[in-house]
Amino acid sequence: MKIINLGHACYLIKGQNVSVVIDPYRNRSVPNLTLPHVEANYVLCTHDHYDHNAKELINIIPTNNELIYETIVVPHDHHNGEHRGLNNMYLLNIDGYRVLHTGDLGCIPHKDVLEKMQNVDIMLAPINGYYTISAKELKDIIDIVHPKVIIPIHYHKKENNSGYPDGEQIDAFKDLVKNYLEIDGYEAEVNDKFFDNKAVIFKKELQE
Repeated sequence: MKIINLGHACYLIKGQNVSVVIDPYRNRSVPNLTLPHVEANYVLCTHDHYDHNAKELINIIPTNNELIYETIVVPHDHHNGEHRGLNNMYLLNIDGYRVLHTGDLGCIPHKDVLEKMQNVDIMLAPINGYYTISAKELKDIIDIVHPKVIIPIHYHKKENNSGYPDGEQIDAFKDLVKNYLEIDGYEAEVNDKFFDNKAVIFKKELQE
């Protein structure tokens, strides 16, 4: 399985027999990012905001292989969804790995949801701190659900000034997690070595 960072919260997950893009963003909806041309068998959007819902920009390649996933609904804010609505987390099973993309998770979930999040192999979760949970809140969730590897998403990148300003939440995340691998690129192969670190951070996004 490969995980490819397309920028912001958008990732392409490529298994041996099926591929999916999650949360494609509309052009000019995220500072200094343009969604590249990308193909996949499926596309999922966690919620209907412009920086997560551009299904039409993904070239769909038909397949007879089913994408196996569960949808878990959570608030997009700290007020039970009253301010920003609800958000779908997607728990996927690809190549035998349990991969959880949390979208714009806006708060620490209730106990029943945390139980469903327990012990996933890979969790992609935001750290913006304003539109989503913060790095500190993500660390609190990690300490409860114990994913094997966490991939932070939806944060500002100093390297190319991309994403929404967030007070450099990625630095706070690194301080909290400590055991992390920074990949000098936008793609990671999921293998035994991938799980040697508690977190994986992509330094680049795939851009055309």
